[in-house]
Amino acid sequence: MTRALELQQTFGEDVIRLDEAYVKKRSRDYYWYSPVLKKQLDGYAGDCVAIPRDEEELAAILSFAVRHRIPLVPKGGGTGNYGQIIPLHGGIVLDTMKLNTVKRIDDGAGTFGAGITLGKLTRILKGSGQELRFFPSTYMKSTLAGFIAGGTGGIGSIEYGTLWDEGNVLELTIMTMEEKPKRLDVRGKEELAKYIHNYGLSGVIIDATIALAPKTDWQDLLAEFDDWRDALVFSEQMAKKETVRKRLISVCEAPLSASFQPLRPVLSGDKHTVLIQAAPSHVEEIHQSGLSCGARWIDGFQAFTASKRLRATDFSWNHVTLWRLKDHPDDTYIQARFHPDTYEVQMQELSRSFPGEVLMHVEWIKSGGHIVPSSQPVIRYTTDERLFAIMDHCRRTGVRVSNPHTFLLEEGGKDDWIDHICQAKRENDPYSLLNPGKTKRMEVAEHV
Repeated sequence: MTRALELQQTFGEDVIRLDEAYVKKRSRDYYWYSPVLKKQLDGYAGDCVAIPRDEEELAAILSFAVRHRIPLVPKGGGTGNYGQIIPLHGGIVLDTMKLNTVKRIDDGAGTFGAGITLGKLTRILKGSGQELRFFPSTYMKSTLAGFIAGGTGGIGSIEYGTLWDEGNVLELTIMTMEEKPKRLDVRGKEELAKYIHNYGLSGVIIDATIALAPKTDWQDLLAEFDDWRDALVFSEQMAKKETVRKRLISVCEAPLSASFQPLRPVLSGDKHTVLIQAAPSHVEEIHQSGLSCGARWIDGFQAFTASKRLRATDFSWNHVTLWRLKDHPDDTYIQARFHPDTYEVQMQELSRSFPGEVLMHVEWIKSGGHIVPSSQPVIRYTTDERLFAIMDHCRRTGVRVSNPHTFLLEEGGKDDWIDHICQAKRENDPYSLLNPGKTKRMEVAEHV
């Protein structure tokens, strides 16, 4: 705390916040989605919050931290689910929200400050006739750098893939954690992979150049199905039909949609649902295909959401889990990648082995050029042992699991580039001060 006071005296009270309630709040993300992480991480917080107003001030804060060997955790909007930004060793929570300038917007690409929210960016891009290629369901609060350093994909991934797919993240500007911080311009797939989904371990993102898509007036469609297989078959048909332009196909097993509180006036609540965002010219084709598969379309769904000032995307991806938790606060979730050829059999096996404990929820995405079912099944939580038994069973049946109940980067199932991340950490963070404790491959230095 003595160093925190010195830091505040150096940079001022507007830049360095010490009030305990504020620091605790800014030291949190949505780790409580996981009952495992809630038990592990409750009580952790930083010693102060640093809010640099420009790159020069950021560099000075990093230099101060290195000179005094103070750990530092970069933070964006705090919408992650894995405790990525929770400080395990106190120190500085680096809030990047004021590094939010628009550097440039070109045709097909743009460069923006790390702390700009994706919601603000969406509004800004409308003026150029463009939009984000993909974004998380938390986009109103998520920051650009926070999404890159802690996310994977989202609404739009059915067309453009994930953060790792070439052509999405084009360039990053990184500041190193050294006494004299360096400014690195990073390009190329392997170099960029050192900073994508890295939990801020290998460097501080200060701005990013990303690819953009032409603005489309997406139409929201929602259908109910009596039969779960009919919902899956229809969703797969639309996902794989290349002539149909879409941004989202989200499928929920009953009774998940019963927890969509704002949609209760138009939903049955006991049916399986398929939520689609599609280009206007393909709405009628989708509508007819759905009817042939047993769909009951929610008439006027887009008009209903508009009248209630709702975002249809708030009922997809991990927002599904959030709505479920409002009604069933003890539930949780896992992240599962089912095999695109045998996913129905795998899902049946999981439901048979754990009846009433697993509710399926699928988003179709593109990964490595292939359309695949990416799933976030909701789990009725009883014990940690039972939760991990369900994940182990998934793996035995060929389902790839990304474990959302760990704060360790390489245990989360998205560790294909962990060697590259650790290599960059050794080069850019010689005292292991960036988010220490979030990887088991790099021991926290004794001086931390």
